[in-house]
Amino acid sequence: MRITTRARRALVAVFAVALALAGVGRADDKPNDDKPKDEKKLTVMQRKLKFSQMVLEGLATNNFDKIGKGGDGLIECVQHATWKINETEKYVLYSNDFLRRAEGLKKAAKEKNVDAAALAYVDMTLTCVKCHQYLREPAVR
Repeated sequence: MRITTRARRALVAVFAVALALAGVGRADDKPNDDKPKDEKKLTVMQRKLKFSQMVLEGLATNNFDKIGKGGDGLIECVQHATWKINETEKYVLYSNDFLRRAEGLKKAAKEKNVDAAALAYVDMTLTCVKCHQYLREPAVR
């Protein structure tokens, strides 16, 4: 399958956002390389990052199974009780938007449409960034 110029640009944007997000973290998030983390002990945001990386890998390798599984995992994150950390209208809007984008990823993977999957991933990632910016606002905390 050939990747269109539009999809290629979207993938470049995806990689740029992924690289930017890779450096994002709390100061107290120190990796512990001695022990592998138990899946159940990961926070919802750590699981979100894991599944987002799975989608990104799937996009980079044209692996629709990975894109779909990553989308499933992202949807599960939204449905987890620990996702709902705020009840403001704006937070609910961002959460719903994130969920729609993750569902779009799943649909694009099922249809084997890399262009739609890449665009859904970019839109979903931008929703994450906007939501995290919103949550860092002093008035929201």
